[in-house]
Amino acid sequence: MNRRPEEPAAERGRILVADDKPMSRQTLCRYVAQLGHEATPAENGRGALDVVHTERFDLVLLDVLMPEMDGFAALEQIKADARLREIPVIMVSGLEEMDTVVRCIEHGAEDYLYKPFDPVLLRARINACLEKKRLRDAERRRAEELERALQQLEAARDQLVVQEKLASLGALTAGIAHEIRNPLNFIMNFAQVTEERVRELRSLLEAPVETQRDAAIDELLADLGESVAKIRSHGNRASQIVSGMLLHARSRPGEFMATDLNALVADHVNLAYHGMRSQDSSLQVQIEMAFDPLLGTLAVVPQELGRVVLNLTQNACYAAAEKKRAEGPGFTPKVVVSTRDTGAEVEIRFLDNGPGVPAELREKIFNPFFTTKPAGAGTGLGLSISYDIVVRLHKGRLRVESKEGRFAEFIVSLPKGNR
Repeated sequence: MNRRPEEPAAERGRILVADDKPMSRQTLCRYVAQLGHEATPAENGRGALDVVHTERFDLVLLDVLMPEMDGFAALEQIKADARLREIPVIMVSGLEEMDTVVRCIEHGAEDYLYKPFDPVLLRARINACLEKKRLRDAERRRAEELERALQQLEAARDQLVVQEKLASLGALTAGIAHEIRNPLNFIMNFAQVTEERVRELRSLLEAPVETQRDAAIDELLADLGESVAKIRSHGNRASQIVSGMLLHARSRPGEFMATDLNALVADHVNLAYHGMRSQDSSLQVQIEMAFDPLLGTLAVVPQELGRVVLNLTQNACYAAAEKKRAEGPGFTPKVVVSTRDTGAEVEIRFLDNGPGVPAELREKIFNPFFTTKPAGAGTGLGLSISYDIVVRLHKGRLRVESKEGRFAEFIVSLPKGNR
């Protein structure tokens, strides 16, 4: 059979031809080969299934009436198999009953051809089916590529979120190290003084008994008592810092627990600021805290809310410090952190006297990867993570109020009903 010159050649495909009559089978295979495709014969539905399970085909031409297994049964099994159902099937039969055609289409056949078939119609139906399969395959490959790209993006985002959390952990660790270092330095200094006083006391005790010696011993004992008291005081301070952090870390991820909100905010504000100072000793920001003394406890997830306080404090300090760099020594950078019971909610406010947030950016700042910081200074995930913690985890609200050039205030509102 000759192809018309104006018709483009179809993409070569592998076609399975199943017909129990040798003459029909050979004729179909010959037409398929003349169309430029590879034809594989099968004597009945059972043979067709055996072959299609082991080899890849782009189209199946399936006779309806065959011994052992007819075309209906073979079609049903092909369409029931997830690995095979995408292969288009054209049913071929001498039966011209409409019920047969409807049954084939309802069971998933792409088309139906009557015997004896018209070669031109056969060519058109085969090429149309192969083109549809080619388009489906291309669409599936694109979908798979998009799925892989999405998975890669999600993996990259998860990695960035982990990095952001590690950065927060680093700042928290640096702040804890600073907070503990101060009382430890005092303890070491007073311990050294105590050792010196003990040596002096030992020398006096070994000297001849004199009135002056008794007075010196009394003075040394008084100094030793003061040093021991100082050591105990600063040791308690270090213990309180560690106990506070352990209390926050003791809860399981996502577990709500009654928490002294003022204490949590105060601890994390201090840790955030000292963590930043450990990385940039030139940072000087005036920190003020104004807490509602009647606030009491609130059911929150301490680890997660502490991350929010850490992030918002760092952002506020960064904004105020940036304005200081721009305006010079005449400007005093300042951050005010406050808590307030509004009745149905509890508010935590972070106010800085930095450059503020431009109106056109206020709808974007909580979006993932959006940042106003220069390249390398932030991932753009801090506010996004904070928003998720406040809004999705705690069912609260996180918003910003700002006047460009004067201030920005981030407000965390938490419902009292969290459990």
